[in-house]
Amino acid sequence: MPAIAIWNQEWLNQNSQRSYPLSEEATKRDESDSIEIPDSFIVGLRFPVHAGMVVETDKFFLRLLGIYPTGYVVAIAYDDESSDPPLVASINIAKATHATNRVYSLPGVDDFADSSGQICIGNLDSIDLLPPGQYLFTADGGRLDSDVILPMIRGISSIVAVNGSDRTAKLTGDIELVAGNNYRLGVIQVEGQNPRIVFNAIEGEGLIENCACEDVSPGPPIRTINLQRPKPNGDFTLLGNDCMNITPITNGLSLSDVCSQPCCGCEELEALKGIARQFGDNATTLQNFANRLSGEVSQMNTIVLGSRLGDAGCTEC
Repeated sequence: MPAIAIWNQEWLNQNSQRSYPLSEEATKRDESDSIEIPDSFIVGLRFPVHAGMVVETDKFFLRLLGIYPTGYVVAIAYDDESSDPPLVASINIAKATHATNRVYSLPGVDDFADSSGQICIGNLDSIDLLPPGQYLFTADGGRLDSDVILPMIRGISSIVAVNGSDRTAKLTGDIELVAGNNYRLGVIQVEGQNPRIVFNAIEGEGLIENCACEDVSPGPPIRTINLQRPKPNGDFTLLGNDCMNITPITNGLSLSDVCSQPCCGCEELEALKGIARQFGDNATTLQNFANRLSGEVSQMNTIVLGSRLGDAGCTEC
């Protein structure tokens, strides 16, 4: 009489002894026919898909299985009948931290980036017997059971705040919108219509300009130049001439008198030096002559005065 085997009826244990969550029709063999996925490796999978997406639930399949000494890679794709079917989700599983029947988050990618599923990995005994490598599967080899794909109503899964080139991380959960400087938020709720959040840019009411610059009060503006006012549009004209050049500089204007610059070269200056030197020599000669003339005049005065004193009349005897 054959022995009677009693199987553990717990859900995940049942799955470890059958193809599920892969389809019964899946061959579980990769494209190169090198390996076969052990039933005990993937024992549970749930992946939500937005109801508005035009997809068929029986066309999702395991596209890639990576087996490495440190862990595993699992990727799910959608059979769009092309040679390069698009991926919809992928996950890396570390061997060191794994425990039997542990559940991992299965994040979506690309068009399914806002979907987040779950995958349950069973024991690793059988998968570790396979040769390491990266294996690709066709839709027939890795097709998933259609009931692991769940319809989901599309909604906001996260919010990202963008300021120029800066982007925040994805914000999830309950999010509050808070008015900043010079803004007011208002909520409009009308029966039969969707609620609305209104952003109002307003003035006054003690609100201030949010400025990242230093708190420095600007000086008074220039209103007139030499009591002359600008045009109504604020323009003020400065005109130069042949001798006056006006050029812009940083935060100002430069006025240059080009006519007052030296117009003589080295040859002209050397000629002027020679004339000045000759003038000095002639002045010295003239001074010497004046000195000699003064001496001769003095001598002449002495002789003439002596002659006059000696001309007294003869005294009669």
